[in-house]
Amino acid sequence: MEQKYSVPALDRADAVLSLLINEPYRWKLSDLSKQLNISKSTLYSLLVTMERLKWVNRDRNETYAIGSALGRYGSAFFRQFDLIEEFRRLADPVMRKLQESIQLAVLEGSDVLYLAKVEAATPVQMVSGPGVRFPAHATGLGKTLLSDMSEEQLRQLFPQETLPKITVHTIASREALIQEIKSGKQAGYTTDIQEGVMGFCCVAAPIKKPNGSVIAALSCSMPIHHWEGKKDLALQEVLQLANTLSQIHS
Repeated sequence: MEQKYSVPALDRADAVLSLLINEPYRWKLSDLSKQLNISKSTLYSLLVTMERLKWVNRDRNETYAIGSALGRYGSAFFRQFDLIEEFRRLADPVMRKLQESIQLAVLEGSDVLYLAKVEAATPVQMVSGPGVRFPAHATGLGKTLLSDMSEEQLRQLFPQETLPKITVHTIASREALIQEIKSGKQAGYTTDIQEGVMGFCCVAAPIKKPNGSVIAALSCSMPIHHWEGKKDLALQEVLQLANTLSQIHS
């Protein structure tokens, strides 16, 4: 990654946390300053902020350890792997019933990040395996994941009114995307009709927390010549699978 895009304060915070993870409640501000070659004034401001955010904890001896926020982040990190395992287990019978591939994804910025895929044994496949990123506005998964955002947040995420077209069917207008996201949120699912990949369609639904926030989404994708014959059953199965996974991770 290019250095011009790095944030020095975050690099310093990472250096502090790396020390505290291995040796909690050993380091005082002056010790950290010497060890990390960061001025006391700069480090003081950083530690005050990190303490407020609960990234670090300071005891009566003025020494530091990692804070409770990092425990929550760590738990969330490992819970996503639980979700992946549950998805694979529960999506397999759905894939066998539909004979179409099922994907799991989360939102990263304005992209969809695919976490897992249960792949049908078909000769033609979308490139959507774990680790692949794809523009969110061009996928059913992305439109479902974006439904967790307000209009203001969507306009900040997509500052330009014109969106890049991936295929001739991709939504090219930010306002049209916002309207489709609204409709999808109300319906409880979204679709993608050759918007991300020519010749493929998909239906997607959200996996939610009890408070309604979206933590991930799953979809069933298929070649367009299967769509009319399978879309209703695919929608039913995707909604049921998303609901089951939402209940497990509530």
